[in-house]
Amino acid sequence: MKIAFTTATINYLPRAFTLASSFLRYNPAYDFHIFLIDPYNEKVEPFLHDKIRYLSIEDMHLKELQGLTKNLSISEISFSLKPILCEYLLRQHPEAEYVLYFDGDICFYHQMDRVEELFETCDLILTPHFTHPVDDDKTPTELDILRTGLYNMGFAGFRNTPNVFEILAWWKNRVLQFGLENHDLGLSADQMWMSLAPLFFNKAGLLDHPGCNFAYWNIHERRLTINENRLLVNNEYPLIFVHFADFDPNHPEFFTNPENFNRTSPGENLALDKLCEDYAELLKKNHFRLYHGIKSKYAVSQGKRALNKMKSSEKWADRIKFILIFLVSLFPRWLKKGLRNFSLFILRNIK
Repeated sequence: MKIAFTTATINYLPRAFTLASSFLRYNPAYDFHIFLIDPYNEKVEPFLHDKIRYLSIEDMHLKELQGLTKNLSISEISFSLKPILCEYLLRQHPEAEYVLYFDGDICFYHQMDRVEELFETCDLILTPHFTHPVDDDKTPTELDILRTGLYNMGFAGFRNTPNVFEILAWWKNRVLQFGLENHDLGLSADQMWMSLAPLFFNKAGLLDHPGCNFAYWNIHERRLTINENRLLVNNEYPLIFVHFADFDPNHPEFFTNPENFNRTSPGENLALDKLCEDYAELLKKNHFRLYHGIKSKYAVSQGKRALNKMKSSEKWADRIKFILIFLVSLFPRWLKKGLRNFSLFILRNIK
């Protein structure tokens, strides 16, 4: 038995279903689980599939859930659930050979042969953000990646071994303590911690196949082409799965949010443009427009979370900190981006 899973709020179901259905098309031997952060309701019905299992985390009675939903954003909750749900699946299905996790904004174009080969010698499989230096001054930079972690946790593979249970226990402990996404504090939710995993644990392997986890952060080293209707990376490797992080199907001309990415422009790579157009159409076919505006039960703004923490804290130092967080949350995005770019300018030019 082999298992793959993801998490999703109700409004993220079009992406999660696109991931699951594309994965199963090329990897039919797997069972796929979609864990709903929101309650299970009638809105799940359009996405029912005989190989996809849906389960609301509220129905699982996880002891960690209350602390997560009280203190974290909806994205941080999703990130922090990864080790918890992976451990849950391995305990519920002891016959499983391994469990694969994927972010919901991934789409598949080929089978996962390379991953199964790695499991012959590895217990844990990670994908590096990239494997070649960034030699230009465009965004994202190597510094941006260092601030978020060496490995992209949009994918991870876990073989059913005692070693993996030790890894998951360690990872879960760190995420429950420091599950915030705050790059200024060196925190990147679940992802940052996995930079340490190959140092602490045995049998950690790297999935460095250029066709795996193709995304905006590694596009400087990977060029997409079409050869006889086959999608290839660097004219050699089959495209296996693409991570459409921060992709807006209403603007498929952009591979990701242009505010955080300027390494390529629309029209520079026709194969990439076609890939984005096709993915946008697939999301729209899977009810993206209908579900996009649905608000998650646990969607709370950064400012409101800071105010709630301030009210519950008895320490003046904490109250001041939360007030500052609330005030920063009110800054417009352009101001935050300007402050970030100014900081990078200082780092690069003033010795």
